[in-house]
Amino acid sequence: MSAIEIENMTKSYGRFVALDKLSLYVEERDIFGFLGPNGAGKSTTINCILGLIKPDEGKIRVCGIDVEENPLEVRKICGYLPENYGFYGNLTAFENLKYFSEFYGGISRDFIEELLALVGLSNASDKKVAEFSRGMKQRLGLAQALLNDPKVVFLDEPTNGLDPQGIADFRNIIKELQRNGKTIFFSSHILPEVKEVCKTVGIIYRGKMLKVGKISELGGSLAIVVQTEPKADESLLKKFGKVGYDEIRDVYVVEVERDCRIELSKSLFENGYVVKELRLREPRIEEVYFSLVRANEGVNSG
Repeated sequence: MSAIEIENMTKSYGRFVALDKLSLYVEERDIFGFLGPNGAGKSTTINCILGLIKPDEGKIRVCGIDVEENPLEVRKICGYLPENYGFYGNLTAFENLKYFSEFYGGISRDFIEELLALVGLSNASDKKVAEFSRGMKQRLGLAQALLNDPKVVFLDEPTNGLDPQGIADFRNIIKELQRNGKTIFFSSHILPEVKEVCKTVGIIYRGKMLKVGKISELGGSLAIVVQTEPKADESLLKKFGKVGYDEIRDVYVVEVERDCRIELSKSLFENGYVVKELRLREPRIEEVYFSLVRANEGVNSG
């Protein structure tokens, strides 16, 4: 079942099209990476999903609930860590969470303490938030997003401004939430972060969804780098895929549909070649991302 379903969502501000017929499906219990540069439409998309902004067109459902018809029901099952959040600096971490819990009809002290432990703030529970670092506030923001024990958690640029240890801790927390059955919608412009924690990625640019897929299947071609002694006959390699040649490294690059190194190695050996290098080169998300963005810029500028 899909946790999030978006069909042809469009949102404009005057002549500016923030979202352009965007469609997206996120499966339950997935860690979905919503990837795009600043200003691509990521926050607008999240706000539309949560019913905070009404799109001009399109249908949105969260766990089967229509957002336009039942926005409050959707918010009951969603948690949200925005890029910019606010706490009461004169209150402690616990007091802030206790205050916000009242919006959900009151939540037990034990559950609030469990959330503080989950995000690594147990020792700072009684510390005033005015004394918190950015990383500590980010952790507290995540705890606030989990107060209603949501089914779907939206994280908008959650690792911005964090140090390496803070980023590593956040990754672990996100993975733990997914293991506990929650769907995570992770919006970011940082490629390595998305690659580290997400199973599925959607790439958005200028309000358009360019591509969606598993990271392992996102796009780009598998290739086998081949170097032999003596230099192999190119016609032999063409049986396995499209052949290119890297003059600088003196290697062939064979684009393939699957990893066929065993068959290729056998063929080279049977034809009298000594294999010096036979390496699988998998497409990187960075390559896919930049190639899609460049292609889209070409369309827009043409």
